[in-house]
Amino acid sequence: MSSSDDPLARHFDEVTGLLYLEGQLDEEHTREVSAHLSVCAPCKQLLHALEKESVWLRESLQAEDEAIPARLIAPPQRGAAHWGWMIAFGLCAAGLYTVWNGFVEPSYERASQAGFSQGNVLTMLFFTGAFWKGWDQMRSVTELLAVATLGGVAIWLLRKQWRRFTAIAFVMGALVCALTLAPVVRAADVQRGAPSYTLPAGQEVKTDLIVIADRARIDGDVDGDLIVFSEYITVSGHVKGDIIGFGQELRVNGPVDGNVRVLCQTLSLNSTVGKNVMGWAGVAEMTEKATVGGTMTEIVGAAELDGKLGGDLLIFAGNLEMNGSIGGNAKIRADQLRIGPDGEIKGETKFEGRHQPVVESGAKLGSPIQVTIPKTGPDYSRVTYYWHRVLLWGASFLFGLLVLLLAPGFFVDAESAAKRIGPAIGFGVLFFIATPIAVVIACFTIVGLSVGIATLLFYAIAIYAAKVFVAAWIGEKLLGPSSGVGPAIGRLALGLAIIRALLIVPYAGFWIGFLVIAWGMGAIVLALYRRMGPQLAHAT
Repeated sequence: MSSSDDPLARHFDEVTGLLYLEGQLDEEHTREVSAHLSVCAPCKQLLHALEKESVWLRESLQAEDEAIPARLIAPPQRGAAHWGWMIAFGLCAAGLYTVWNGFVEPSYERASQAGFSQGNVLTMLFFTGAFWKGWDQMRSVTELLAVATLGGVAIWLLRKQWRRFTAIAFVMGALVCALTLAPVVRAADVQRGAPSYTLPAGQEVKTDLIVIADRARIDGDVDGDLIVFSEYITVSGHVKGDIIGFGQELRVNGPVDGNVRVLCQTLSLNSTVGKNVMGWAGVAEMTEKATVGGTMTEIVGAAELDGKLGGDLLIFAGNLEMNGSIGGNAKIRADQLRIGPDGEIKGETKFEGRHQPVVESGAKLGSPIQVTIPKTGPDYSRVTYYWHRVLLWGASFLFGLLVLLLAPGFFVDAESAAKRIGPAIGFGVLFFIATPIAVVIACFTIVGLSVGIATLLFYAIAIYAAKVFVAAWIGEKLLGPSSGVGPAIGRLALGLAIIRALLIVPYAGFWIGFLVIAWGMGAIVLALYRRMGPQLAHAT
């Protein structure tokens, strides 16, 4: 203690304070310190600070002495029911069932109706479909890179077992056999217009025909598939395979034995299509001369169907006028529907739209139209709406729980980064907008395609995970900070419940959701930068 005549005016140092807290002072000094604390505010503040430091030091020493936490080495109690885990997995299972029953299965049925029932759509499109035909060199390079990557991984895994010649010989022999297998690729005739291309009448292409031109006119016959990338496309010849077209305007005036699949501004069918039609167009027209033997699936702004359709119709349109014949069922989602006097639907008709359909006298329907006028916005009066919100909460809680258990360090870093509200939201908005643009630019090159797809996948995961770290921050603000997995789980559950409740709020829920996504994505970016920053600095 400092020298002074009055004991009450003398301030004590930190050592005296620590001895006082530990009860190491004698009675006389203890009375002096107690009396001094009753009249001296600075010394009282110093004593409180020393008391907190003592508690932190004691806890850290205990944590260092504890090699394995007791909760981890404690024997499990038989018959104990972990209700939290059971409820979480139950909600996850119910959520997966809801997603499958409500989205995946109906989408699969629609794809089957559209003619994609023989296998995976992506596999058909990119590997056995027309997009891949003719790309012999690119496919060979891709296969070579895949086999080389596989060989590198195998060598790295077996680097410690080079003495086992049998395993090495087997692996290397399999790689050599894979390299010597010649891929079976169907050739295609590739034509580039300068600036237009015409296949004259009377000429015949014995294989697939790929046309890239400003204007394309096909008056001759094509034995295989016709793939066209052109602004204006007119097909008057006989196509024995499929037509796959990308352009502004596509007119099909000749017979097609296979399917017609197009992405264009205007689609006009004036002939016979043997199988199915699938189109994404601004305007679609099926004249009286047109006949489609299979199904028709279209996403259009306006459509006019006056021809004959042998199978089912699935269409999403702004306005639809139908004066033709449909041999199967019709499922229509449109703003307005008009069935003319010559219109005929032999199967069931389901219509969903904002206005009642108009059916003129003379139209023939196999059964009355099942009309559904959906309500705009969520239906708060239905119990299923709130049940789905509970399922969504359970799915996000289970995801956050997995992140907490599998990557606790990153979870803590992201939660700490979320405390920096301004920088987190700023970086989140920046990456939310800039990442898709960068992905699109990267996907224009073959080399950047894989990087772009992987980045897009991580981007989707980051959007879904954003709410987890914001929820952890909210839970900490309400329940207070504490160490351990149990309190972290409780804070996470409470924060996710609050966010899910705020998202239900009419009008404001959308902006709250955007704010949470931007906030959480910014926290993820800051956490990644914190972990990767020292490594990048060391590398440079």
